[in-house]
Amino acid sequence: MSKEWPDKTLVGLTGNIATGKSTVMRMAADAGALTIDADKIVHQLLDGDGELQAAVAAAFGPAVRRANGTIDRTALADIVFSNPERLRELERLVHPAVRRQIRKQIDDSDATVVFVEAIKLLEGGLAELVDQVWVTRTQRRTQIERLMVCRGMDAETAAMRVNAQPPQEAKVARADVVIDTDGTMESTREQFAIAWERLPAPGTAAPPERQTSTSRPVAATVEAIPQKPQARAETMAVTPASPPDLLVRRARPSDVAAVLLLMQRATGGALQMKRADLLLALSERSYLIAQEGTEINMVVGWSTHSTTAVAIDQVYAYPPEAALSSGPAVLAEIEASARELICEVIFAYLPPDASPPVRQLFEQSGYRPMSSRDLRRAWAPVVSETQPASTALWGKILRDVRIR
Repeated sequence: MSKEWPDKTLVGLTGNIATGKSTVMRMAADAGALTIDADKIVHQLLDGDGELQAAVAAAFGPAVRRANGTIDRTALADIVFSNPERLRELERLVHPAVRRQIRKQIDDSDATVVFVEAIKLLEGGLAELVDQVWVTRTQRRTQIERLMVCRGMDAETAAMRVNAQPPQEAKVARADVVIDTDGTMESTREQFAIAWERLPAPGTAAPPERQTSTSRPVAATVEAIPQKPQARAETMAVTPASPPDLLVRRARPSDVAAVLLLMQRATGGALQMKRADLLLALSERSYLIAQEGTEINMVVGWSTHSTTAVAIDQVYAYPPEAALSSGPAVLAEIEASARELICEVIFAYLPPDASPPVRQLFEQSGYRPMSSRDLRRAWAPVVSETQPASTALWGKILRDVRIR
């Protein structure tokens, strides 16, 4: 049990980029734990803590601070991720404030199990707060594939992000539990369930031996993929202008083979990923597919961010003309969901090689190119956090109620 919180069991979750931490955190939340994301706390502090904003601007120059006072995380990342010493300097500024916020969230919660996710859990001193350290791991190839699919990075950028981090073995060596996410989603769930059952109860001593959960062969059942709250229904209405046999619906695990084939065709074979990685992506975000008859001809990945914005960051259509025949119905469904959530804006991130039909689709659907000057205060953090590198920002305003 934690000495600071004797009535709670604290788990620190860490792992390198794209190793499945978010998936394990959702499993913990579903099991009843309070989940705290240290990276999100960092973003909130850089967006809203005036004292920290001033300190960061003083250390890294006024160019990293926007006119509204918030920190431009992209500009800051360009400085720190290419210079380890500057990164450590930033961490010395940020980590104390993050620890204070984590302590406050734990103090304010009645939950008896708390998961704290932090990529720098071990390096930043957070490990001393927890009863167990859990580490997610996967193969380097899988990390790169996930970054390409889930965050829209090219292979070179994805490899650079992976290579910039310490070897996974350094974290694994200090773990009480290791969750291997390179297999099926069911395998990850099974490992989580075993480790969850072995958690020490609040008020009891921690187990004397370090427990390690490892991947074991299991039946590859995939029907239990978590459902996304922003998707309104399994089968969705079609707009009147759509082809008569067009169906727009949420992607299911049974669609994986067809979706993989579509992605490969739409990118000319440039995008290659494994079935397990697409299943993981389906559990982490919303995907809509357009299906004419028995053929899937379009896939769109999107996510919601509070009641502020929806972000579309993946668009695949094959043949390319399907963007114009099927795309309007897909975008209409996303817009309907965004309006139900009272979102203010939908962002779309278009890569430089986006096909003319895709660009025409967004133009005809009311989207327009945007710049940082067009972003309201509440929108800028969403774009900073979600926009893939080298993409163009487009947007469609749904509600005009906020003051800049």
